Amino acid sequence: MWLFSKKSPAKSDFATASPAVAEAPGSGSVLDMLRATVSRISRDHLPPESLDLRAHLLDSGYVDSLSATELLADIEHRYGVRIDEMDIVGRLCTIEALAREIESRTGGFTK
Repeated sequence: MWLFSKKSPAKSDFATASPAVAEAPGSGSVLDMLRATVSRISRDHLPPESLDLRAHLLDSGYVDSLSATELLADIEHRYGVRIDEMDIVGRLCTIEALAREIESRTGGFTK
């Protein structure tokens, strides 16, 4: 069950909540995959490069509850990392945070 009442951290909290992910992703990087997937499943089909890496995925409208489930299933299939649905509204609510979590759980080794 999704809880949409959870608010994203205040902008001043992003520095501590979302440390920067390397902004020079190579071909096939986790960050690139997440950008491409969110772009594909977003209602507005936004170009990957236009996505704000620190925007709350649900609050920004990039994903809704159905497409968030699709995103999490894609992450699990591609990387073998299971992300709890509640984490996507909380601590892993941004593309940047998801990328860091996947990289930390895979030890930096991704398919």
